[in-house]
Amino acid sequence: MGRERVFDAYDLGNDTFILERGISSHLAERPSVLVAEKGELRRRARGWVMTVSTGNHSVAAFPLLDGRFWRLSSLPSPRRGEVLMRAILCANVVNETIEISQRDVPTASLVKGDAWLTGTAGLSFSAVVMLERNDATLDHYRRLGQEWRVKPLAWTENEMRVALAASRKRIASRLNYYHSVKGVHFLSFAEFRRFSRLAETEPEEFLRGLRELVSVYEGNTCSFTRLAKHRGHHEIELFGLKRGVALERIIPEIERLMEAVELGRTGQLGIIQKAEEIVALYGSLLSQPELADESSKQFVETLYMFITGEIYSVAGEGMTPAFDDRRTAIPGATFTRGKPTFHPGVDRRTEAIISNLDALLSKDEVIEYANVYELRTESEDVPLGRGSTREVVYKTNLRPLENGLIEKRLSRATEGYGAYMLARIGVLRGLGLTLSDFYNVLKRSPGGRAGGHDHYLRRRCEGEPMEAIPANYFCGTEDASVEEKEVVLALAGLMGDAAAQNMAMKKYDPETKTPLYGVGKEIYEFEYDIVREQVVPKKVSTCSIRGSFGWPSLDYTDENLDRIAAFYLGYFAHAIKAYQRKHPRVSMAEIADRFMGGFEFRTHAMEWQLSIMRDRFESFHPQLPACYGFEEKWRFVMWALERQDRRLPILRRKFFEKVKVVENEDIRDNPQ
Repeated sequence: MGRERVFDAYDLGNDTFILERGISSHLAERPSVLVAEKGELRRRARGWVMTVSTGNHSVAAFPLLDGRFWRLSSLPSPRRGEVLMRAILCANVVNETIEISQRDVPTASLVKGDAWLTGTAGLSFSAVVMLERNDATLDHYRRLGQEWRVKPLAWTENEMRVALAASRKRIASRLNYYHSVKGVHFLSFAEFRRFSRLAETEPEEFLRGLRELVSVYEGNTCSFTRLAKHRGHHEIELFGLKRGVALERIIPEIERLMEAVELGRTGQLGIIQKAEEIVALYGSLLSQPELADESSKQFVETLYMFITGEIYSVAGEGMTPAFDDRRTAIPGATFTRGKPTFHPGVDRRTEAIISNLDALLSKDEVIEYANVYELRTESEDVPLGRGSTREVVYKTNLRPLENGLIEKRLSRATEGYGAYMLARIGVLRGLGLTLSDFYNVLKRSPGGRAGGHDHYLRRRCEGEPMEAIPANYFCGTEDASVEEKEVVLALAGLMGDAAAQNMAMKKYDPETKTPLYGVGKEIYEFEYDIVREQVVPKKVSTCSIRGSFGWPSLDYTDENLDRIAAFYLGYFAHAIKAYQRKHPRVSMAEIADRFMGGFEFRTHAMEWQLSIMRDRFESFHPQLPACYGFEEKWRFVMWALERQDRRLPILRRKFFEKVKVVENEDIRDNPQ
């Protein structure tokens, strides 16, 4: 593989560790690791073997499989490829962590290898990471409460850039590759261009790189750029080209240059000229010009899909990167007979979440497993573990399905704020608002409060926020390419339902000066209609009361009501216009009319609930700190809700005026 290497072997009981001499000085180069049961290499052999070497995995794999490493293997030549593919775990050392690429190794074998590494080999849970998100492997570690040990997908662009930087690896020359979880070494155009300049400045290094790309090494039948690796990709793959283009157009040119050099048919000037021609050819064949620029967002998102293997699961669906549902698993606990054993690295906040789960269980009910996640957002650019929202997903012995609870930090640390939140939830649910039916301010675990703020749990609302609703939910069963108009309109009605609730609870965020409507806080649930034989909208829930009771003026005047109407209806009009752009086959007038129908329906329902429960609502006096002004705000909310119901004809007229303004703005900004 370009140079001679010396290996040392050490036995520990039945296990053998084979290390390239001097490997400790190359730990920053992502050394390659192989882990295998000796019984897979030689019949009736006991124990495990682990190798650590520079370069790619072939450096140690060939001498291990053909018996040159202390005759640990007696495999006949035809079986070696199958054993390498199905029985040997390939990994890399990355920042003192062993990242395992499962590839085609069965999950059962991966689990046994992991147990050996974290058992006999003495590594901690956090030092061994499963790099690929294989479904069977994810399920296994979820059932142990250890999903955090399966490497998460990045959520933000910055996280993707960090992941790409961490994947950079060399084989034997000074060429830098992006090493994927499937073992493919992706060579970018920018790196190839930089490498080509060595033909003039450092010709020997340039020739070493050429040999790495197109020479045939011992143990192989072809060069790395032709050696099949995974689903049409090769050991070394030129990145940014359509399938087959590299082998048809570029690799033959590199091979001809290598041949001319080896046979002495060209001098240095000829080498330089040919290298420039190959670079120009490579650049002209890129599938997208942005892929030539490693700093571009397009390059980052596209290459990230390749190095994580996501490109193979979404092939044909475009280049949009998968973000793992915005959740990142963090250390939690493994349950044995209902009792948790906390993992290394777990924080007090997670301990509190898990400790509070017992209070939700019935007699004879025990938790089988639980995983804790942090919910990521692009707007909340904080390190993992510092975000404001977490989720615990758990399963018990008496429930066939998992349960999800959202844990969130209270927005204020002041005394009594948790009680103020629960009082608002109580009266709003009493009015019929579709909030979660469970909220619980947490009892802290030993060690006190986390970060100076109390936290609370609530049930996860069933359904999806607007931007996550699958497109096929809107389509009919007869023709999946055509949207069902009635489904689009039905969802518009639920948007109006949610808007009426938003306005009734007087949601207002003083920081953004918005009602927090249409920003992912409304969760839409669908169901299968057996009569129509298709999926249809069922209900909408509001998953957050942030900003409720927040309208800045408590004046009991028509002028204040007019300001309220102008403020909320303007936001609602823009929200349904954004919705209509996604469903252009349905007119804005039809969507607006159905929206207002949902708004009126929910307003009538809330006002009726207020009328029959008025005595109880007016006699409700929770003992809360005066600084929150709960009773004054609650009286205003009740008064304003009555006026919202009485003024529905006025609100309808004003809403359609706002819709017309929004339509005119859209026409002006997007002329046909």
